[in-house]
Amino acid sequence: MEKKAKEIHEIQILIAEDEEDIAEITRHFLEDAGYSVDVAYNGREALEKIDSSTDLVLLDVMLPEIDGYEVCRQLRSKSETEEIPVIFLTAKSEDDDQIQGLNLGGDDYIVKPSTMEVILARVQSALRRAHVSEVKTIELLGLTLYPKQYKALINGENLHLTFTEFQLINCLVRHPSQIFTRDELLEMVWHDDALTVTNRTIDVHMKNLRDKLGDFSGYIETIWGIGYRFNGQESLSG
Repeated sequence: MEKKAKEIHEIQILIAEDEEDIAEITRHFLEDAGYSVDVAYNGREALEKIDSSTDLVLLDVMLPEIDGYEVCRQLRSKSETEEIPVIFLTAKSEDDDQIQGLNLGGDDYIVKPSTMEVILARVQSALRRAHVSEVKTIELLGLTLYPKQYKALINGENLHLTFTEFQLINCLVRHPSQIFTRDELLEMVWHDDALTVTNRTIDVHMKNLRDKLGDFSGYIETIWGIGYRFNGQESLSG
């Protein structure tokens, strides 16, 4: 029986806010909007919780231990967190406060009190500008892909794919049973560099990908003279 890839959508938001009532109201509102939300009640806890899986941070300035400005500065100084959208949500309303927050790398600045509707609209806008994908995982026949981390697992075991290998299997798994020509894969994976890559390069990457898939390598079929496809037949599973 042919299976379809299951896409799981879940945006991860961290609220850094020391006032518990504000944090919980904001959390519940964003969860009702479909987001996965965690809360940190001081700057140190926020830095401990934020990692590459975090999609957006709502950040108060006047946090205990480490203030919001310093939290933002540290996030922007690390490669794994430097591109995470940061929205300051704070009672500090002076122009100088806002300028400081934005100059430190904040993507937006909301002055409290603000309505939940405004906060949600700003969050959605920041996510769109950052091109954050709402597809967090893709699952098919024991294979799980994490597009944001370029990671693939089979039955929970990391395949340790290269960036190119991941891009190839991501294209195939999203469209099981669809045949992709080599030229189509070149365009989808290499984009502007497609003209400098040969069909032989694709074949080499596919061989390496199959080697890493092991017993599951049969899912990737070569369509001779055309290209490749992911055969979504459950009977092929290893």
